[in-house]
Amino acid sequence: MNKYEIETAILKEFEAFLPAIENMPFDKGLILMRKEAWRLADKYDTDGANVFAIVFKRFGEIKHG
Repeated sequence: MNKYEIETAILKEFEAFLPAIENMPFDKGLILMRKEAWRLADKYDTDGANVFAIVFKRFGEIKHG
């Protein structure tokens, strides 16, 4: 997989996770987002900060409700 394909895969998996925290308070949802970011980081051989950077950079591509 090239860089763009990895980013797209991370974004799709993160998008599928977002409904799980949709109605949570921010402080509780952030903890779960961090756990998910690190899970994806381990899966795609990167780190959680990079996962967040990818998600925030390409957030407009996520379908919202």
